[in-house]
Amino acid sequence: MSRLTAVFLVVQLLITGVAAMAAQEPSYDESALRVVSRQGSMQILRGVEGTVASRAGIFHGPKVADLVAQSDSALAEAKIFERDYQPAQWLLGAAIVSLGAAIGASRVNDINPFIPTVLTATTFVSFAFGAKKLDSAYQALSKAIWWYNRDLKR
Repeated sequence: MSRLTAVFLVVQLLITGVAAMAAQEPSYDESALRVVSRQGSMQILRGVEGTVASRAGIFHGPKVADLVAQSDSALAEAKIFERDYQPAQWLLGAAIVSLGAAIGASRVNDINPFIPTVLTATTFVSFAFGAKKLDSAYQALSKAIWWYNRDLKR
């Protein structure tokens, strides 16, 4: 009887074929990325549950290129973000330091008035370039996440 059952199963498999079970792909709701800013730090969260995929602190940015590598358009924008974010943070930090130095130098009575003027100009230049780079970085981050989410299977 068991030999007959085995033959039946082999014939059944030959007729119907073996259907390979495909790995279940994560859904859009599980894979989509979003950005959340909290108390001076930025987090990139994945999915509805909000699993932290990457973080950014004061002087380090998130590794966005690793997160969005499966989408070519998103990867190009992520590289722009990673190129601009760090220098922007350093320029804005330098602006704060030079502002403090300018205020401190202006309080000294016997100092050459040219020194606080140069420090103030350095503050404005550092702030302007830092703000421009930071704006460019955030626009690229927004586009990278948009492209990544757009290319996800629904």
